Parts: sequence; C-alpha cells; structure tokens
Amino acid sequence: MLPDFVLLRHRATSVWIDAKFNKPGIIELIWDPDRFFSDKRCVVVKDQKKIKVGRVAVEISGELYRIFIKRYNAFSWRARLLSIFTRSGAFRSLQGAAILHSAGFATAKPIAALESRRWGVVTKSFYLSEEIAGGKTADAYWREDLTNAQPHRFRHRRRFISGLALTFQALHRQGVYHNDLKDANIMVVAEKNAELFYLLDLEGTRQYADLNLRRKIKNIVQLNHTLGRLLRHTEKMHFLKVYLDSSFASKPIKRRWVSAVLEQSRRRDLKSRRVARKPV
Repeated sequence: MLPDFVLLRHRATSVWIDAKFNKPGIIELIWDPDRFFSDKRCVVVKDQKKIKVGRVAVEISGELYRIFIKRYNAFSWRARLLSIFTRSGAFRSLQGAAILHSAGFATAKPIAALESRRWGVVTKSFYLSEEIAGGKTADAYWREDLTNAQPHRFRHRRRFISGLALTFQALHRQGVYHNDLKDANIMVVAEKNAELFYLLDLEGTRQYADLNLRRKIKNIVQLNHTLGRLLRHTEKMHFLKVYLDSSFASKPIKRRWVSAVLEQSRRRDLKSRRVARKPV
C-alpha cells in the first residue's frame, strides 16, 4: 500500500485514506462519498452504467483541494456475485496507484478508497484523487497544442511522441501493465522542454515479473486505436522506433510488430463497428 495511508473501518465499510486527509470535516464526507455528488459545486464529468465521476473543490484546514470522485456502480447481479471473490474497483485503483508509485510513474495523487460489503458482496465502492493541475488528455493535448502549422511544432510533436514511447517502454521493461492505455487515460502536463505523462483509470494495473509480448502489443494497439487516429504514418513509426530502441533496426522484428499492431487494430475497429450497429 502507499506510504502514509491508514486503514479505517466502521461497520461494513473500510477506507484506506491518506493520513493528511484523516481529519474532522473531510472524513465525515468520505464515509459517504455520495454527498460529494450532492454538492451544488460538483461537476459530473462522466455518468455511465458502470461508473460515475465528479469533480468538486473542497476546503480542508484552510487549503483548497480539487478532488475527483469515482463511483463504481454494482450494475448487475453477475458483477455483485463476482465481487465476493475480488477486490472492489476502488481498492484495485489504489493498488494500481501503489504499483505506479513504487515503479516511479506518475498518476493523480490518491486521497482515499472506500468499499462497503454486505455478506461479502460489494455494495459501495469509491475512489478519490486530487486533480492533475494543468493536465489534458493525450488526444486533447495533441489537437489543441500540437497541430497548428508553426515550424517549431514539428520538433514539439516529435518530442511528445518520443516521451510517450519512452513512457510505454519504461512501463513494459518494469513489467507494469495497464489494461486500458487509450489516449483518454493518459494525462499530459506541459513543462518548458518536456511533457509529463500521468496514467488514469488504474483498476486494471498489474505488475509482472516478465510482461509477455501479447500484453505489450495490446497496449500499443490501444494507443493506436485512439490517439493513432490523429497521427501520420511517419509519426506512428517514430513512436515504434523509440519504443523498440535498438530492436527497430532488425527488419524481421520491425515487420512483426507492425503487422501485429495493424492486424489487431483492424480487429478492434471491426468490433467497435459491430457494437455501434447493435440496437439499443
């Protein structure tokens, strides 16, 4: 678990919380995070069948914090039954944040993870984190900051792609696997001569002693299926060149990777189109 986090329990509810937030005023809210959504200042940024995400500013000990609240909905009996044998989405997200922290990768600072169970079934699951100041999703950053015609933007785009490729490379070399590395789950914060990359939606994050090729390719395909729609062919190849490092010089290896990414991306596109055509 992350350093400085403490475990609190009250009846059927357990909360892992950063000790600095374990104070009167905030802890009462965290025992029932739905109260954040009831706050008139709360902005709901996502409301789907499986999850609901809100953003709200909260004053704690005279300091203003911008907090994201993610609620995992128990939307089916199957999901509820499976929850008996697994950790809640909130606790898995906190575990994912701990994996990234230990491996030296950035994510939004976690505040707390809460779960309630009844007869072993998860009835409530919330994950709270601080806002990433100045952050944009990778696709928004590319469109808004990197696509105009100014001459220096070519170098800036290459720098961005190189930084993103090195992030993927470092993740995979340390055996860290994020099961949904699409552009919307990568936040970018611009600095003077570099970009910092933060990973979001951490409940599927795992660390393996030896990350297999299938998972590595899957992550590249996830990015190609999303951000790749905005990139030129040469920019995609630059990403792969940086990611593969010296292996890129081997034509058989390069050909194998390109073929695998293109084939699996094609399958994802077909699957997405089939889902889109299904009647609601």
